[in-house]
Amino acid sequence: MSLEESFIKYKNVTLTIMEIVKSEQYEKLDEFFSQRQLILDDINKLNCSKEQLKEFYVKYDIENLHKTLEEEMKNRKEELLVKIRQTQKRKVAVSGYNNLQAKAVFLSKEL
Repeated sequence: MSLEESFIKYKNVTLTIMEIVKSEQYEKLDEFFSQRQLILDDINKLNCSKEQLKEFYVKYDIENLHKTLEEEMKNRKEELLVKIRQTQKRKVAVSGYNNLQAKAVFLSKEL
């Protein structure tokens, strides 16, 4: 596989990862990150100069892809953390409500 083909595959896998993150199918991420790592390993095995690497890096706009993917993953992470915090608050509220309800029944029997 040539260097250019490797960069094309890398870009396609990265775009696929972005779509997976947007569609919240996180269980598929490991597979695609593994594929991407294999492509990077293949690129490292090729005997090419830094200039060639930089040429294809710029040509296929890999830097912007990385930034976009990183931002998307940060946003999804923050959204998930907010959902987790809300769920924890609800759980505490329901637990407190259930405790109050049990005490109220006990107090009403004493009266």
